[in-house]
Amino acid sequence: MLPKFTSSPHSLHQHGDPSGKRPELPQHVDIAAQKEREFEISIAKTAYNYMFSYLEPLSIGANVPKSEKFTLEYEVKVLEVFIPLMENFFSVLVNLIEKEIISDMPAGLMKAIGEINITFEDLKERHKSHNPFNLVKDIEEIKELLAALVVLPNEIDNAVKGLEHIPKDIKHVISGLREVIGEFKEEGATAFLKNAIYDILATDRNEEFLRPQSVDDYIELFHNLPLPLNLQIEKKEWMAECDEKDICQQDWFFGYLQIAGFNTSILKGVKIDRKKASKCLVLSELLEKMPLTDKDFQNICGSDTLTLEDAAKAGHLYAVDYAMFEGISGSELHDQQRHPCAPIALFYWNSKPPFGYPPSGALQPIAIQLGQKHDNKSTPIFTPNDCTNNNDDNGVKWKVAKFMVLNICAIQHETVAHLGACHLTIEPMIVASNRQLACDHPLLILLKPHFRFTLEINDAALHSLVVPGGVVSSVLSTGFGGSAELIVDAFNDWRFDEQFPDDLFKLRGVSENELSSFPFREDTLDLWKAINKYVRGYLQLYYFGDNNDERNAQMVKDFELQNWVNEMTNPKYAAVKGMDGLTETGDPDKPYQLDDFDYFVKIVSLIIYTGSAQHASVNYAQYPLMSYLPSVSGSAYHKTPTHDETLDKDDFLKWLPPLDVALYQLTFGYLLSGVQYDTLGYFTNNNRKPYFKDSRIQRILADFQLDLKKIEVEIHNRNETRPFDYNLQLPSIVPNSISI
Repeated sequence: MLPKFTSSPHSLHQHGDPSGKRPELPQHVDIAAQKEREFEISIAKTAYNYMFSYLEPLSIGANVPKSEKFTLEYEVKVLEVFIPLMENFFSVLVNLIEKEIISDMPAGLMKAIGEINITFEDLKERHKSHNPFNLVKDIEEIKELLAALVVLPNEIDNAVKGLEHIPKDIKHVISGLREVIGEFKEEGATAFLKNAIYDILATDRNEEFLRPQSVDDYIELFHNLPLPLNLQIEKKEWMAECDEKDICQQDWFFGYLQIAGFNTSILKGVKIDRKKASKCLVLSELLEKMPLTDKDFQNICGSDTLTLEDAAKAGHLYAVDYAMFEGISGSELHDQQRHPCAPIALFYWNSKPPFGYPPSGALQPIAIQLGQKHDNKSTPIFTPNDCTNNNDDNGVKWKVAKFMVLNICAIQHETVAHLGACHLTIEPMIVASNRQLACDHPLLILLKPHFRFTLEINDAALHSLVVPGGVVSSVLSTGFGGSAELIVDAFNDWRFDEQFPDDLFKLRGVSENELSSFPFREDTLDLWKAINKYVRGYLQLYYFGDNNDERNAQMVKDFELQNWVNEMTNPKYAAVKGMDGLTETGDPDKPYQLDDFDYFVKIVSLIIYTGSAQHASVNYAQYPLMSYLPSVSGSAYHKTPTHDETLDKDDFLKWLPPLDVALYQLTFGYLLSGVQYDTLGYFTNNNRKPYFKDSRIQRILADFQLDLKKIEVEIHNRNETRPFDYNLQLPSIVPNSISI
């Protein structure tokens, strides 16, 4: 989902209010101006359109208008990530080659590769100056460098000719290296998002060459890149004794990821009924699928008298249930089968947990079942102390069970929580906004910074991510077909009014009145509140009045706004479902009316929140928490463990992907986690050239920025008492839009 290096100097510019004029509602301008706006909108409709044929019934932008394309400023941000990424990629590749042919490798070839690395270093040093006059030259130099690199596979080919002990693997390496560098030359960073990296590393002897010998092989893939967060967790005195690299394998970490990890969208409260939380899990229904006994629960949680029903009534029982994966089949990659499952994991909020957990309280893992239908032999219930007698004295099956849950969590993250709920949710809203609102409409001006580059990013995704042989097919066990099915099913279940964060946590049974510690919830609700306040202050300037009734009347008269909500909800256009706060009109041409100012504020706030805070929480977690594959992997290469089989410590490696897949996943994560174009609430790089032309907005914007600074401080204070810092909602590292 990254750009080609195609910008020209004229595209280096500050983004500002797209109209250049003071915003006006259409009913407040004269007839001539209304006609001008009407003509402008008709032109916009030729540039912004939908398509449904790709992931039917999802509404997707049919094209990327010129005004939505990447700028040179943006490409420079990518360049800062691209250089160290390429350096790591080639270093790891050379190391893998060296392991195979170091004894026969001609010294001249390694010298040539070293010279290329020197060129990288020179480019990096020059780039540190951040001289804007060098930006175009930097990109041109990269093009020249890539052109030179195309020759490298030929040099390798010549170097290995005639050597007696070169394995067949190297032929694949040479072929793949030539292909992927050629793609770099033509496409820039997007080449990393294609399957060619596998052609470099795929071999006839995968089991010997690319299979890991230990988890240390995965750490070696971070050759020139910083270690991710889950390999840098500070060891605390309450943690169980282990190597630092294994901290992320501990039970407390597994529980903490559900509330402060890369995907916090699945955890739900387990209740007696759904009276107060319609999206919670019901204990009786859960136990029908996963028949854990009170005795086993007590054995694990440390209480001789606490029952599952007691824990549910007290609001201390939680679970993740991946029922949406039932029937989703695994895919093959390079003739190797991958194995998704549909797991259930049960957790207990223990305010006084045993040793090995944060003493202030923790979400304690109780049991895992790696399927929706219980079977004592094939789909048993695994527990941390094997009190269910599953032949797991050494805990390897429990370790595999946690790995499989996080594997499915990662697949759901990439397909639904990230791509579906953020990228593909915002896209049709961008198209509808540009098709129905004039450039100087205050709503479009407000939303434009939160739409920036999203159509271009999504277009790149459709050509490299959600395609057969693309990122999804390569990194995720479900492949293209299964992943597309997950996205479509989630779209069919998604409803707009259920996404307001303060409501959603209550619907799931994980509100502040239930689950006492939930770092994502605590931080993101602060952002949601600040965004709501900002949006309300802004909209009140244009939909003016002494009360909501007067503002509502202004909204009803705004025919561009009314056209917008009708296009948003039309299944033939933006296809947004579940805007239940609209009023039905009885008019088949315009069936809905937006006439509630409070609801209007929530609609706009959710659009901004989704493109900024919500997307940041999933996108920027990918490298810190999803790049060390023994902890979190997008694919699993072995079937779920059974009751009867016996596993030893080294058997865990059978579930882990080959090193080429691991390199691809971490490279992908580094790219997407490394680029931040702007910062929430800041819309230009020059304070003397404000984005908003209406001077009345400056005070409202300043208050928003001050609120964000206060939230920044509050999150840092909260992190003082958390097991490790949760920074995914820090306002300073939340962009305005889905721009990567």
